[in-house]
Amino acid sequence: MLRLRVIALLTIVCLALCLGCQRQPKTTAEVPRVFSPRYSIAVMPFSQPTESCDLIMGQLPENQGCIPAEQLMLLDSDLRTLLLSKKNGRDFSFETALPAFLATSTSFHTSAQPQALPHWAKLARKTGKDFILVPQVLDWRDREGSKAGVTSAAGVKLEFFLIRTETGTVSKHAIFEENQVGLTTNLLTVGDFVKRKGAWISGRELATEGMQRMLGEMGLY
Repeated sequence: MLRLRVIALLTIVCLALCLGCQRQPKTTAEVPRVFSPRYSIAVMPFSQPTESCDLIMGQLPENQGCIPAEQLMLLDSDLRTLLLSKKNGRDFSFETALPAFLATSTSFHTSAQPQALPHWAKLARKTGKDFILVPQVLDWRDREGSKAGVTSAAGVKLEFFLIRTETGTVSKHAIFEENQVGLTTNLLTVGDFVKRKGAWISGRELATEGMQRMLGEMGLY
């Protein structure tokens, strides 16, 4: 009986992989579009909005999980590595310090509405670049356990904003949100299951996957 279950599971995995390989984009919107390399981009450090007024858009998740400061710095390093790995001649500069307006509550009025975009737009003008890339962590839960087994799986929500300096508006916006689950919980995750070699990955590893996906959507990777 156990052998039959294993064979059935492997058959489902193979079929799902074949379907995934054969899938074609449904619309032209799904086809990656390269963002012109003639534009210069200043890349901001990762930050985590913890008040609604700190948001560029959207809303904070319920029971928000906070990311440790040292993890934010590791994500900065991972993002830099990804952006420079393509060697496509794109003009990137990397900021090393968070803007002062994120550290002072007097920058914002108390409100349940997002208010941060004008502050980022002002910062964009100071960089002298055509755009700024603002990476943010909205929710963070790291793996509790090991690659072989967990008591709590990793889950992250990231957002990228590409803000045009000339207009102070959001030119591109990408979101990645995933909580890792086992294959038996959701067979639709079979592609990720195979790619991760059946392992439970860390929050940082999950975030790196998300960064790759979002940069691809924005035409930067």
